[in-house]
Amino acid sequence: MARAFTDLAGDLVKGNRPNPNCTAEEMALHLAIDDAPTYLEDRPAEDDHNTLPEHEDDYSCSDLMFQDHDVLMLFHSKYTGIEDPDHPANQFLGVGDPREAAWFNPFDNRGIRTPRRGLRRGLRRGLRR
Repeated sequence: MARAFTDLAGDLVKGNRPNPNCTAEEMALHLAIDDAPTYLEDRPAEDDHNTLPEHEDDYSCSDLMFQDHDVLMLFHSKYTGIEDPDHPANQFLGVGDPREAAWFNPFDNRGIRTPRRGLRRGLRRGLRR
């Protein structure tokens, strides 16, 4: 998962929107978006994001950054069993294989990230502890 967060952060550092290309990166992005409001609370008053203008063509992060939200179904009892690719609901909805072993397999319609990329320095130090 550290790799998933690092890859998304790398997208941002390059000036791009986060572009999740596997289930792990989608989950990492969902967690980051869910956690973002707590960081806004700690910002100085002059950084009030509520004062930014709204536009008719504004989109939510979910509209722009995700192909779908299938990974979130894994955490709802309503979808028990959907992680099995042979489950009828999985096949009907075209979920694919959201089992843990497949979380890091790249999506077919996204580019594969270079396998020689390193972890960000802060993450490497944190992982050695």
